[in-house]
Amino acid sequence: MVDILCVGDAVIDFTPWNECGVYVRNAGGAPANVAIAIARMGCSSAFCGKVGNDIFGEYLLKTIHDNGVFLYCGKPSQEAATTMTFVDLSPDGNRSFTFAQKIGAHLHLEESEITPEMIRNAKIVHTSSTMLYGGTSPQAVLHALRMAKENNVLVSFDINYRALQWKTPEDCRNQIIKLLPFVDMIKISNEESFLFGGDDKLLKVMEQYDIQLMALTRGASPASVYWDGKEWNQPCIGNIAVDTTGAGDAFWGVFLSVIIERGIRDRGDFSGDIIDEALRYAVAAGELSILKYGAIASLPYKTEVEEALKLYG
Repeated sequence: MVDILCVGDAVIDFTPWNECGVYVRNAGGAPANVAIAIARMGCSSAFCGKVGNDIFGEYLLKTIHDNGVFLYCGKPSQEAATTMTFVDLSPDGNRSFTFAQKIGAHLHLEESEITPEMIRNAKIVHTSSTMLYGGTSPQAVLHALRMAKENNVLVSFDINYRALQWKTPEDCRNQIIKLLPFVDMIKISNEESFLFGGDDKLLKVMEQYDIQLMALTRGASPASVYWDGKEWNQPCIGNIAVDTTGAGDAFWGVFLSVIIERGIRDRGDFSGDIIDEALRYAVAAGELSILKYGAIASLPYKTEVEEALKLYG
């Protein structure tokens, strides 16, 4: 039994170094980042994803394993190389991505590689839209979420919209909508809410698809959580960003960890006190992550998050 199973991509992020034109290899991929963030909070996590049969794939799996995450990975893909991205950082630390290939190895995950036992042995199944834009992985993810729903396992979904992965925003939205009937919790940023008509339309989306909880991040502005017709807000500490890569994954991985630690197992277990605590921890984790370069390298440990909360409240 693991607390949270993350189904999704593990990729190589080539991030800028302090010499012009030089990039450094880093492990990344949103669901892989979330799995490691969870493990660093002291909860158990597993990762199910596809890498290529190459040195980058070996590096990713070793990195994930070395960070205390259980691996549910089948054979490496023979059809594609490990997915690679180049990260560009603006002066304020915000990042943009250029993808080295359209259909990388992570999009070759098969339905048969996600078993009912894997799903039943998790308390939460988490994934994101980075698995939905090609290959066999969209069907595999749908298969996983359908099994989770059948087995009363909570489902978490991070929008994680990357414009260069999609022909149009509508293509992304249409793929996401196929999954929403199976989703209990969503994390979305204010830069992604346009997919559903803007921030003011998000509550209607929750109602339409019977989504239990939604977290909305706004960069340096306060983050919000919506549940049971109520809203919680948490301001940021105000750290100056070095690199925002992985900040959303730190936020959401820590949020999920706290609700698991507080005994959330199904929809009826949520309470305002638990949500308030999880949001405070999540915002602190996101703020800590922007102080370091890289995604996984920047994910904070539980002791670091707790120290930040003592300092900033």
